[in-house]
This record gives sequence, structure tokens and C-alpha cells, in this order.
Amino acid sequence: MAVTKIWPVTDSISRVIDYCNNPEKTKFTDLEHVVKYASNEEKVMSEGERFYAVTGVNCKAETAFEEMRDVQERFGKAGGKNVAYHAYQSFKTGEVTPEQCHRLGIELARKMWGDKYQVLVATHFNTGTFHNHFVLNAVGMWDGKKYDCCKREYYRMRRLSDEMCAREGLTVIQNPHKKAPRPIYIAEKNGEPTKYNLMREAIDNALSMSWDHNSFVDVMKSQGYIVSMPFGHKHGTIRSVNAKRVMRLYHLGEAYDRPAIEARFYENYDYDYENTRRRYDKYMEPYTREWIIAHPPSRDYEYRKKFYYTDFGSSNLVEIYLTLFVLLLDLTVEAVKLAYELLRDQTTVPEYVLAVRMKPKSPEMKEAERFLDRRTNQMLLMSQAKYKTTDEIRDYIAQRELDIIDVKKYREHWRNKLRNAKDPKLIDEYKRKRDKCTEYLTRLRFQKDTARTILNDVPKVRELLRAEQNVQRGLDPYELAKGHRMKDAKETERGVSR
Repeated sequence: MAVTKIWPVTDSISRVIDYCNNPEKTKFTDLEHVVKYASNEEKVMSEGERFYAVTGVNCKAETAFEEMRDVQERFGKAGGKNVAYHAYQSFKTGEVTPEQCHRLGIELARKMWGDKYQVLVATHFNTGTFHNHFVLNAVGMWDGKKYDCCKREYYRMRRLSDEMCAREGLTVIQNPHKKAPRPIYIAEKNGEPTKYNLMREAIDNALSMSWDHNSFVDVMKSQGYIVSMPFGHKHGTIRSVNAKRVMRLYHLGEAYDRPAIEARFYENYDYDYENTRRRYDKYMEPYTREWIIAHPPSRDYEYRKKFYYTDFGSSNLVEIYLTLFVLLLDLTVEAVKLAYELLRDQTTVPEYVLAVRMKPKSPEMKEAERFLDRRTNQMLLMSQAKYKTTDEIRDYIAQRELDIIDVKKYREHWRNKLRNAKDPKLIDEYKRKRDKCTEYLTRLRFQKDTARTILNDVPKVRELLRAEQNVQRGLDPYELAKGHRMKDAKETERGVSR
């Protein structure tokens, strides 16, 4: 199995070459006429595995930078946006030997670029996984044409690498997909809710009480997701109720691909059907006619209906932020009233704000917990400024910018006095006043930046609340009963998809 990637270098060829030639990351050996630099005994690391290699294709490893630069200068293309390209080929841990890894790297470089471009191939081991780095001169050595690093080239590199892996008996990735963006990766590593781990959590929960496609779809929909696994289709898809685009299940990992999910169906049906069915019936009980008859609507439900049909497009900012806060923090009525008193002169709390004393059901609202600190700063600022419209926020930002200019002038005044002061007491006094100005400037800038985030986030918050409305209303038993979409608890058991 080999993972490949290529991206442009926009600053310096030498930086990337130095990285690839870093003796802390590379061992050197005598593969493909090893260069003099690679055989330098001072560079060899004293470990039992012995050698790795750095090899130049159409250039010498020890003078790769100079040779690439000469080609660029010869054709008058030493500047420009992309001076080189950096690529890698990473193998599964334990699948290849160091010699095999480097040999495959050189072969890939020659097939991809060997007849036109200069390439430095360096085999590294520092991550615990054998992988090759490629530094590619962006300028062709014969015609001076710039390398066109388009999508087609990326797929060609992946195809060639996969062909070599198949020939060598190495595993080949069947469903290659991109890594999660770094903010998502960090959030998942820290255990924060993200779009992807919320999907995995919902699927795990649904599989604990599903034995066929229909029961699985029911439970997923009750969690705010639409899953589609049509007969005859290779891949299943998933999306939140509010999303317009679907995502294939295999992007969540092999354990969540269609074959793995269907294997769980078989397992639940063959070995634990009674318990699985019992969990399903208990979970889906609120969506039956019998439950509706036994639990007539309460006073709280009337509040909830207010939330379902509130137009957040016309609500003021204080109300929509308070509603968001209540959903994220699951506040009590007393806490809601206290927060509202901080934000508005009157103490009347809209009924739809009281209605959101419920746990969020939409995936979008659950993911919003990641940004609770940002929302808290916005809420605290609103409690001080008490503005309700975006125009008031813009006025607030403009005023803060003027205040920042004034404080900067005042701080510069004390700095000038400090430069000419001789008396120790005056020096201490001027320093204290200068530092107070700096502290005040920090606070003003924070307030201005927070107000700007409110201005940018208002459309997102409105959309977030609408998404929650859609899911809450769509899963409300009484709304379902009104639309005659209820089913009997004692309905005949559906056929099992096998």
C-alpha cells in the first residue's frame, strides 16, 4: 500500500532539498550508484538497520540545488510562483524493506518525470514508516517548459504507484480518499464533536438496534441523518437532514463502509435478533400511535411549537443568540431569565426561548459545541453593548476603531515622555501609564474583533437555528401524528433484507 501526494513549492528549492537531505531523517546507502555525499561516513547514523539513500534523477544528489537553479536561469525562469514541486510516496509500516522503498521511489520518479525533469529522490524513515520524498524542478531541462501539475498528473502518479505495489505483492488502497482537514483532525484528536465523528457515533448507535436496511434508516433518521444504500449500488451515502450534498460512507473509515454495515445486520439478525428488536422497539416507541394516546401534549409542548415556527430571519440578535445559548448549554428556565435580564431592559422572555429547553437533535447544533468559547465571548460582549441589529454592531466596531486610534496617540505621548525622563519616579509613573494604555488597547481590540465575529457569524447562527427547527419539528411525535405518518406499535414485523 502506498499513499502519494504532490504540491507546489513557492519559496525556495534549497529549503526542500535541505529537508530531504537532512541527515537526521535520512540514512545513506549504495543504491543506484550512490553519490559521494550519500557515502559520507559522518552522515551515517549508528543504528542496526544500516543504510538508506538519496539519489538524483538527471542530477547529482550533492549538487541538486545548483543544477536545478542553473536550468531555471538558463531559460530565464528563476523566479515565478512555483519554483519546484514536492511529492511523497509513503508505504504501509512493515510492508517494504528500505532498499525496496528506495528502488520503487526511483522507478516512480523515472516513469513520471525522468525524460524531462530533474528530480531528487530521498528515502526517509523518521516517522516510523518508510517513505520517499521527491523534489521536482518546475522547469524542464530540455525545453524550459514549466511542469503542469494538474489533477491528471496526481492521478497518474497514484496509478503508477499502485501498479508497482500490485506487481511487488504490496497492498493497494481500494477506496482512496483525502485526509480530514487539519482543524477537524485536531478537534477529533481532542475528543470534540465534528461532522465526521458525530456521523460515526450515530451509525454505531443505529447498528446496536438494527437488523436490516429499513430499521437502520429509521434510527438514523431519528438522529437527524438520511442514509441511502440502494440495492445494486456499490457505495452507501449519508447526509444530515439539512444538508444538500451526500457523502459516501467509506469516507468515515472501513468500519463504516457498506459491506461492514451489512455484516453487522447479519450478525444482529443471526445471533441477537430478540435483543436488537427489543432495543429498536423501545427507541422508536415515541413514534407510535399508542404512545401519542398515552401521552397527550403538555404545556411545555405548546412552548416547543413556538420554537418550531419562529422566524429567526426577523428576530433580533439578542433573541437568536439567547436561543442558541440555551440549546448549547441546556439551561433551566431560571437561568434563561437571568441571562435575558443581562441582555435586555425588560425581563419578558419570548415563549420560543423557553421552548428550547430541550437537547439539540440536529448534527449541526451538536457540532456547534466546538465553538462554545467563541459564542461565549460574543454573548458577553452583547450583554455589555446591548445591540440588537447588525447596523448597531457596525456602529460599535467603528466607535472601537476610533477609540483605538485615540489610545494609541495617548500611549505614544507617554512613550515620548519616557524617552526624555531622568527622574526614577517619573520613569516609573510613565511606564505605568504606558502599560495601562497597552492593556486598554488589548481590551478594545478584543472587543472589536469579537464584534466582527458576530457580524460574520449572524447568518451562520440563523441557519443553525433553522436546521435545529427542521430536525426538531420533523421528529416531533405530535407533528408526525398530525401528518398521519405514525405506525402501530404492534404492526406486523417487516420482511428482513438479507
